Amino acid sequence: LQRGRGAIIWCDQFTAQTVIGKRALHEAGIEAHQVSVNFHGVSDTVFGLRFLNRPLIAVENRFLKGRVIFERGDAYQVTVRMQRMLRENGVVLMTNTTHSGTTFTEVDMGQSGWTQLASTPANFAARGGTALFAMSTFETVPFREYRAVISPELVPAEEPISAATGEMAAKNLELQARYILLKRDR
Repeated sequence: LQRGRGAIIWCDQFTAQTVIGKRALHEAGIEAHQVSVNFHGVSDTVFGLRFLNRPLIAVENRFLKGRVIFERGDAYQVTVRMQRMLRENGVVLMTNTTHSGTTFTEVDMGQSGWTQLASTPANFAARGGTALFAMSTFETVPFREYRAVISPELVPAEEPISAATGEMAAKNLELQARYILLKRDR
């Protein structure tokens, strides 16, 4: 935040992140905006949207400064709102889900697994110089104890940009890839 370009906290989607992760940030004095799909919650059925998700969202909202709600085809509007928040030096939470963007990178995880990481947080960091942090929230004692961990700022090593990437400087895919690998490896 010292650079005045805001910060993105790139959250892993573990069950404890939903409420406990937001609460941990709130208790640490971090006022954050959550980017959420319009059917955020435990169910996307009509019943779930009306009766299950609303109480969960109400609890989450107690720990947030605000929420950016979007529909899947709303990428432009969400981008504009996020850019404004970051220009105002705000903190934006993005949870790594299938709704966190339109492009994903498949990365190895462990010895034989893989996961998909949305490129949106890396794109904001690469293009706007926004500080990017990774966050995981773990349940350490069932229903009683949790641990929220925020990484140091994810800062890719300085490397010369290849000629091919230089032609696509606006997106800077090489730099985005470096951010994604830092997220994977932390």
